[in-house]
Amino acid sequence: MSKDVTITARVEDDLARRLAQLAAAQGRSKSWLVGRALESYLDAELAFIEAVEAGRREMRAGRTVSHAKVCADLKRRLGARK
Repeated sequence: MSKDVTITARVEDDLARRLAQLAAAQGRSKSWLVGRALESYLDAELAFIEAVEAGRREMRAGRTVSHAKVCADLKRRLGARK
């Protein structure tokens, strides 16, 4: 079981008000909502960083596609949708 820790953050009044409003509407604590929001944000940001690093590895390995080819493929695919 993981151990909870306390984190203190300063936020603008409007954000705090909206957080309290959402907590009341959902019957959840503000801490629970902040934890879920932070978890979602971190998951997305870390996935993005990993995707960028994977792209860099591909580039270093010489597995790239030219900009012209990407544009041509995109035009072809968009043209096929008409």
